[in-house]
Amino acid sequence: MDSLFILNTSGTPLIEKHWSDELSIRRASLVVVPAFVRHLHSVAALRDVEPVWSSPQDTVCIHIQRGDLIYLGVVSHEISPIEVIEFLEGVVQALSEYIGQLSEVTIKENFVTVYELLSEMVDSGSIVTTDTAVLRGLVPVPSLVNRVIENVSGIGIGPDKRPNVNTSSTPWRPQGIRHASNEFFVDIVERIDALVDADGLVVTYDVSGDIDCKSRLSGMPDLVMVLNRPEAMDDVAFHPCVRRRKWDSDRMIGFVPPDGQFKLASFHVAMDTSPRSLPLHVNAKSSRNGHVYTVEILLEPGQCNGRTIEKVSVRVPLPQQAYNIGVQCKIGTHAVNNARSPQVEWNIKSMKPGDRGLKLGSPPETGTSFAEQGVAAAFVEFEVAGYSASSIKVDALRLLRESYKLFKGVRYVTKAGTFQVRF
Repeated sequence: MDSLFILNTSGTPLIEKHWSDELSIRRASLVVVPAFVRHLHSVAALRDVEPVWSSPQDTVCIHIQRGDLIYLGVVSHEISPIEVIEFLEGVVQALSEYIGQLSEVTIKENFVTVYELLSEMVDSGSIVTTDTAVLRGLVPVPSLVNRVIENVSGIGIGPDKRPNVNTSSTPWRPQGIRHASNEFFVDIVERIDALVDADGLVVTYDVSGDIDCKSRLSGMPDLVMVLNRPEAMDDVAFHPCVRRRKWDSDRMIGFVPPDGQFKLASFHVAMDTSPRSLPLHVNAKSSRNGHVYTVEILLEPGQCNGRTIEKVSVRVPLPQQAYNIGVQCKIGTHAVNNARSPQVEWNIKSMKPGDRGLKLGSPPETGTSFAEQGVAAAFVEFEVAGYSASSIKVDALRLLRESYKLFKGVRYVTKAGTFQVRF
């Protein structure tokens, strides 16, 4: 990797870190990033920008957007885009654990800490680590006193205040950790990627997920996690703390956990074991009467074990020529956004059985239809707490090596990934 930039949504760089020669640095800062920002502004919505973009200067820009910040990696040599995206995700995770909520203000307030973390994550352009358990041994977690010193002097704390580097056989977990209460919490977060046609039929369906953990355990515990449907998990990527041999032989996850928050595993659900059930049914239809176009969208809770569907959002892009946009909805709130291109957003805080109905109409200037304008789909987001789309659950969590009582908890969340409904 040549350079990394953290930008706000307007494209202004907040922090930049380089691992290349002076000429490449000037090219990235003065040519590549401005060209990338112009590319962002040429797209109707930031969420529709492809994560990989080839710049005119023989470089590739790879980015992710999280909240109001854009994390941009610039590379000029051959590297897997997935590797860069995974690194950027690791940067977001590490910064979140160090400084909390990420925003333009918190990035500026913790500039020294962010810069030190980036320096440890990458060495001479090669990605080293994004594991916060390792980074804590290299970069101190900022305190109120440290922040005051950094803001006043512009420098970080001295080397004599740095924590000791962990040299044990488990680099992700130092010796001597003690907690007043010993707790371990698991979140299984699944995402549904689906494409639904105008007749309400599911064209494509895919489920992927993460096993996120929060550990507050004393000593050097050894945990074994038993899942009810391990055979349904495909393309599993584990944290370095996992003993792969135990998974291959017994389909159990054995590991010595890092202290704090970490991602234990990422997985994809095998298609032949997936139930292909949608927790939210979406039907979209369009009709035309002269120059007036009407789009009608109906929402109805599906198979989610009676759970409440929360944070429902439906975004309908409209043609550039659309005007006099009228919206009618029975529940929730709606907004018409004309910032870059016309679109209607419908937000519902929660849905229960029987809640349904959204109708909007948009008469374009021309007589072309939505499909002819390249607009013929709605994008849906939702979240269902306590529901697992794959039915993968934790059957048991066993503690070895330590004799204290373990307090544990498991939560399941299913979200919409790329959920598109055509009309």
